[in-house]
Amino acid sequence: MQAWLESLPLGAAILFFWAGAIVRTTTIFALGRAAAAGGSRRSDRVRGLMDTAVYRRAQRLVHRWGVLAVPACFLTVGLQTAVILTTAVTGMPLRRWIPAMLVGTLIWGVIYGTVGMAVVWAWLEQPWVVAPAVVVVLLLLLGRRVRRARSEKLPISR
Repeated sequence: MQAWLESLPLGAAILFFWAGAIVRTTTIFALGRAAAAGGSRRSDRVRGLMDTAVYRRAQRLVHRWGVLAVPACFLTVGLQTAVILTTAVTGMPLRRWIPAMLVGTLIWGVIYGTVGMAVVWAWLEQPWVVAPAVVVVLLLLLGRRVRRARSEKLPISR
């Protein structure tokens, strides 16, 4: 697959990843809408899934930024599915969601069609080269989480 992707012109690679992102995102949105509308076991699973820290964070993001959270979530790692599912369950109108989704998936397609897959290939071919960067990012995220946990436990003085 790597050779095939590398053989594509840049525009075609971006379109390939954009189309894949559209299919994935629309599927998640449709599943979220179906779960929100139904009373099945799947609905219970989705509600249970949405009672996690990631989904509460996505809900705060959607409530704060509204439709802008959709394209913004494609610039994050680990929050895309949560934001898309949140917009589906909360009933964001399609006339707002579709344009936002198209912009977000295009952003994602450009990132993966250009530098994103280069990082993936580098990781697969020589993990020792990319591993230090991954460790640094993980340490930064851990430090951020520790600071946030400490700030939530400390009383706010005025």
